[in-house]
Amino acid sequence: YAKWVNENHILAPWYKDRPIPQNWTTNIMWADDQLAPDKALTIYDQQKSAGILVERVSGSPEGLALMQRLADDNMGATSQAAGPWALTKSQNIFPNYPIYTDSTAAVADWFMSNWKNTSRKPRVAYLTANSALGKGIEIPQMKDYLTSAGFEWVGAQYVDQVPTAPPTTALAWLKDNNVDLALGVMINPGSQATIKEAVRLGMGTDQAYKITFGFATPSHLQQFAPAMGQTGNGVLVGGGYAPWEDTGDGIKFAKDLINKYHAGVMPVPLYMGGLIEGMTQLEAIRLASLQKPIDQLTPADVLKNGFYQIKNLNVGGLTPNLTYGPSYTQGVGKVVVEQDQNGKVVVLGQYDLHNLFAKQ
Repeated sequence: YAKWVNENHILAPWYKDRPIPQNWTTNIMWADDQLAPDKALTIYDQQKSAGILVERVSGSPEGLALMQRLADDNMGATSQAAGPWALTKSQNIFPNYPIYTDSTAAVADWFMSNWKNTSRKPRVAYLTANSALGKGIEIPQMKDYLTSAGFEWVGAQYVDQVPTAPPTTALAWLKDNNVDLALGVMINPGSQATIKEAVRLGMGTDQAYKITFGFATPSHLQQFAPAMGQTGNGVLVGGGYAPWEDTGDGIKFAKDLINKYHAGVMPVPLYMGGLIEGMTQLEAIRLASLQKPIDQLTPADVLKNGFYQIKNLNVGGLTPNLTYGPSYTQGVGKVVVEQDQNGKVVVLGQYDLHNLFAKQ
């Protein structure tokens, strides 16, 4: 994306009215934090001293570690993670898909709208990663919403973020407790292993024991469905990016970039996430530069006159349009719910946010 911008000097193909000055060169500073908070802090200090105007967050533990540092420095950061923590205490971190609680609540909304049993309430439980990522949905607001929406709350079970053994015990607990809907936050190594074991145990929407599994992004179906095929049939994900089969501007742009710069490679869905983050960061800098020359900009200028001023940013349908402000950094206004249907990603609809986070 940075190479394309340096060659074409516009924000995106559909934003010809948002030019990037010819004398700008967009550079990417990269380092591997290995998903370790201490490394993320060290890298941030190094990059800050090199004069960055924007930062990005790689995961929930790293975002939690960086949150206060970013606030102290008035540094705006896009984020690969979208936990409820991102909307508390600090307004410097900008997710590009719904927070995990809103994503799983949308899955619950879809499930409830399709619940046919009038004799009892559906039973819901968490089946989530045993990590800061997975436990991000464990806030009172989430449980309260589920019960208010008509579910009977059952409890929670945990799966290692990258399982070293099948989560047989956790899945058996769901069956023993007659759970109808299991909600969680996992990355693909967790969700794929969990669903493979569930199917082995005869659990799923088309299995002997009828249960629906729903996850929040980052359990991207674009990665999950091709790998799992019919084994993943019926699995839901809330907050996902557009499927690769989408015909919108964003997917076309992503495919054009892939073909131009690394033909023959089909990246994971976070390629789309990186494209959204880059576009958001550059738009923040562009907006701030309308108030002050770029060589005079500080991170605080980009935060206040850039990120906070982004309104209805069209990212080509990769995710719903983005809006940010000084008191609310959720970004998207809707949750896209998708389902694995025989190895294909099918968009079921868009659902309203419930803004389920602990306000402080």
